[in-house]
Amino acid sequence: MNLAIRDVTLYPVTTPRLYGMPSQHIMIKLDGAGTSGWGEMSDLSHLPAMMPDVRDLECCLRALLIGRDPIDTNGIEDLMLANFPGTRFYGKACLVRAGISIAAHDLKARILGIGISDLLGGARRTKIPVCYPIFRLTGRAEVAERCDLVKRQLDSGFARFRFYFGPDTDTDEAFLETIFERYGGLIQLIALDGSGLFTVPGFLRAYRRLCRFPFQMVESPVHRDDVDSIAEARRAIDHPISEHVESPEYAVRLIRARAVDIFNISVTVAGGIEGMLRLFALADSANIECLVGTTQELSVATAAQAHVAAVARRLDYPSDPVGPALYCGDITREPVRYECGELLVPEGPGLGVEVDFEKVQAMAMPLSAMQDAISSFSRG
Repeated sequence: MNLAIRDVTLYPVTTPRLYGMPSQHIMIKLDGAGTSGWGEMSDLSHLPAMMPDVRDLECCLRALLIGRDPIDTNGIEDLMLANFPGTRFYGKACLVRAGISIAAHDLKARILGIGISDLLGGARRTKIPVCYPIFRLTGRAEVAERCDLVKRQLDSGFARFRFYFGPDTDTDEAFLETIFERYGGLIQLIALDGSGLFTVPGFLRAYRRLCRFPFQMVESPVHRDDVDSIAEARRAIDHPISEHVESPEYAVRLIRARAVDIFNISVTVAGGIEGMLRLFALADSANIECLVGTTQELSVATAAQAHVAAVARRLDYPSDPVGPALYCGDITREPVRYECGELLVPEGPGLGVEVDFEKVQAMAMPLSAMQDAISSFSRG
């Protein structure tokens, strides 16, 4: 068998959400050794307001990857980091790395006839508790609809939620009062997520009004790159603080400053499967708790998240990957499965999900950053 990558093909797709703005993704197909591996550059619909030239990126990836040994995933990860440096919050290069990482691991595992969690050493768990996102409200007129959303998701099996708060604390307070009056004994609010939008004083003003509601943690209370301010916020509140960790270097900064209690680790922000594993190892060494985060992936990248979560030494809080339950469509024959608010780790070779090429073609749409420029981080 000729163990070499023969081709790399990119497919831009757009998926409407059950609520909120549609998301744009790039699906990646790596061909080699008589099979294919699929990856996903997930939810590119975030700042900065620019999109890659898909055909040019495809040419670059072909130049880098065709002829390489698909078994050498470490070499592929190193090659991607060398050519696409950058983090989730300052660019989209990490999404390229993540997509290729997922596809390379899927291809390797399929060649070997095993699942990715087996490739990574074996699953420690087969189900991942998750929470459903309630995105930022822009005014009181949206309170009733978001309360209905909570009820619909509760009826479908999701009892844990993450709420994106601010800057309209009056509206946030009205929403939380309503859902806890209606469903207080049935739901768990896992996190209040500030998306890094606040100054320390602004965050503390909002926190003092919202901390009367039961929730487990605060996510991204202030600007993510301002580690001193994150540490200041942590010292000022009674809840643990979680932050998206974009690189080992950033993880070390957070550890040294004693800025967070919880690492939020995701395939997109970490730039791939190897990046996630390195961050889990750092957290374990520093005795920091962990959860698996999200940028709202389709089933391909959600499956990758599930496999890494399955092998992680510790998962201390419910995780976030619920994109397939948020989007109105997917590109696999069957989406990843959720049961009673838990993500099931897919079984079978590779990712354990099979891409339906007809669905990829049906969802095909050119990328555009226009809506990113209009909505900014208000999209959640």
